[in-house]
Amino acid sequence: MEIDFYSLLSGFEELLFFVVLGLGYFAGKARIGSYQLGSPAGVLLAGLFFGALGLPAPSPVIQNIGFILFIYSVGVEAGPHFFGVFFEDGYRYLTLAIVIAATALGLTGVLSWALDLDSPMAAGLMAGALTSTPTLAAAQDAVLSGMTQIPAAAAEQAVRDIGVAYAITYIFGLIGLILFIRLIPSIARVDLKAESRNLASERGIKDAESEEEDLDENFPLIRAYEIQSEEFIGRSLEEMAFRPKTGCMIQKIKRGDTLIEPGKDTVLQKGDQVSLLGLLQHHKGLREKLGPEVIDADILSIPLNSMKIVVNNRSMVGRKLKDLHLMDYYGCFLNEWVRSNVELPRNFDLTLAKGDVLTLTGTRERLRKLAEDLGSRERDVNQTDFLTLCFGIAAGLFLSTFTVKVSALSIGLGTAGGLLLSGILVGSYGAKAHGFGRIPPAASLLLKELGLLFFMAAVGLKAGSGIIEAVLTVGPVIFLCGVAVTTIPVIVGFLFGRFVLRLNPAILVGALTGSMTSTPALKIVSDAAGSNIPALGYAGTYTFANVFLAAAGAIVMVIF
Repeated sequence: MEIDFYSLLSGFEELLFFVVLGLGYFAGKARIGSYQLGSPAGVLLAGLFFGALGLPAPSPVIQNIGFILFIYSVGVEAGPHFFGVFFEDGYRYLTLAIVIAATALGLTGVLSWALDLDSPMAAGLMAGALTSTPTLAAAQDAVLSGMTQIPAAAAEQAVRDIGVAYAITYIFGLIGLILFIRLIPSIARVDLKAESRNLASERGIKDAESEEEDLDENFPLIRAYEIQSEEFIGRSLEEMAFRPKTGCMIQKIKRGDTLIEPGKDTVLQKGDQVSLLGLLQHHKGLREKLGPEVIDADILSIPLNSMKIVVNNRSMVGRKLKDLHLMDYYGCFLNEWVRSNVELPRNFDLTLAKGDVLTLTGTRERLRKLAEDLGSRERDVNQTDFLTLCFGIAAGLFLSTFTVKVSALSIGLGTAGGLLLSGILVGSYGAKAHGFGRIPPAASLLLKELGLLFFMAAVGLKAGSGIIEAVLTVGPVIFLCGVAVTTIPVIVGFLFGRFVLRLNPAILVGALTGSMTSTPALKIVSDAAGSNIPALGYAGTYTFANVFLAAAGAIVMVIF
């Protein structure tokens, strides 16, 4: 039996679409040195390849569903932080994201005017140069929703041109940005490792190098001692400030054959045996301070557990981690802090945000109490609020129908703007109302990733039909314009952040990767710094950048 795969794929739209997704995802795992291409780029390239072979683009419904899921997820992810202040440098991150988006928008406008590029090509080159899918989505949506002056008959070609220009500039935007942003510290004669260490020292942050060096010392241990020192006898634990003096927390007390649960009013007696939970560095001097170390199964048989806790209690959102007194009140240790799939330094001066995932170690009872106060155990947050998800998307689509007439021009939010606004409002309110709009971290990642890959596959297949002709004609010009739009905003942002905002260089370079919405670039910068300090800057600008760059895509189509 012979199978004509070309005819099969041509006549079986669903099969073609998932072949593109699968091959693209596989291609995204390819590495160039230590750099991984990534699934969005892989799916785009696979779509372009099959599109260039003449295979048909999928139904617009598939692209629209992907677009809706992706843009709404971006809005929900941005919501808890968008109206608040990020850490202690919040306004700086907001300003930096605005400067980079405005620079990219202004530069695109100048280039399109100087080279007589039409608005679809201009929007596509800006979106690709910034590797910003929200920019691409908003630009195409501006055409399809009627926000532009492009006639309905030419709308399909305009959407295709946006995708073609995006594809031409995307690869340099992806790889070139990584190379360029890695060179900036060298050009500016900045030692990222030294700057990261300095900031870590100032703010009490454990960086990657120091965490590797004292990994064992950062894990809590339980040891037992017999109280002999007069300093700790005859006064309550609260009065003598036992925890601050020792750095450890009492788990159990054994007096003769009796076990005593410790409380703030508990008074220690000579000969009491106590089990203490603390770091290795705190245990080192306790034999001299308290008395001899003892081994007793009654007070040492306290199993330690680890638990992932999702922050979704409205009373905890916005509070500094140090105000929780994890050790003093809960007897728990922080092992890892993740926000939006980015690991943050363990800085107790940082503020908690909705959706943060904290990995902590302690006894089971204390961890459960902490989970109740912070929000929920990650495994318990497994239900999505589909009611709010559906009506939130519906509300965003409804908002997109409103327009304001200015002369002959109709101005409105468009589908992208409506979904972003709805998602931001749901995410913002959900941070205050426990359970409202809940999307578990894994489900949120799936919705966003699936929507993005559906959208990229459709864009690639649609743009593939015209990619060869475009590369041979306007390709070199578009590519060089893309190089400029990738690099110049980074230079402007670095100078502005360094000399106007006076950000620490390690934080600044991370903030630049967030402003360009480039997670791969963050990894390269973090590796160069030998620290996860740059992740602070990335988390600060990424949310704002997604919203501003989406707006920029629509502005190019409406104004240029």
